[in-house]
Amino acid sequence: MTISLKAAAKGELVFTSFLFVVAVVVLVDTAGIEQSNAVGFVGPEVFAFMVGGLMLLLSGLQIFAVLRGQRGTPEGVEGGVAVSDPNWKAFGVLAIGLILYTSLLQILGFPIMGTVLFFFVSMAIGAKPNLKLALISALVAAIIFLTFNEGLRLQLPSGLDTISRIQNPPVEGPVQEIINDDGVVVDEQDGGDW
Repeated sequence: MTISLKAAAKGELVFTSFLFVVAVVVLVDTAGIEQSNAVGFVGPEVFAFMVGGLMLLLSGLQIFAVLRGQRGTPEGVEGGVAVSDPNWKAFGVLAIGLILYTSLLQILGFPIMGTVLFFFVSMAIGAKPNLKLALISALVAAIIFLTFNEGLRLQLPSGLDTISRIQNPPVEGPVQEIINDDGVVVDEQDGGDW
């Protein structure tokens, strides 16, 4: 069963038009976000405007291309039947990388776990694991870490607090609550010896 070129173009036009409408909705909703003085120059609306604007631009270009007669062709499909089996090994490598990243991010920090994640993702998409791949992964993680922490002032976990906790473990002891006249806990202090 083959789909006519006109029907394929109609399907592409519907899909890209939907993306265009979603982009407009994102931009309109983002324009309604209240500005806060507590946030620096990068507020919550900056990324939403960037994503909405990029979606609007790309979907508009795609609509224009489809209307001019350019259509996409599916890859790896012959007559509606997939010609290759799923790559379970790549999926497993990617799953291991994501599990390690999410479980150890707060402990080891983004520079280390970002490197691990980028290394595993690169292996999953076909790169050969070697020293060059590890160095590139570390460089990408370092650039992202510095961009977020220094450029955008959005703090990613560094892992340094884990080193500090290992060197200076918290002293646990009885805690005494200080309660005001209304019965609200105001402060907690070390109760000392019983």
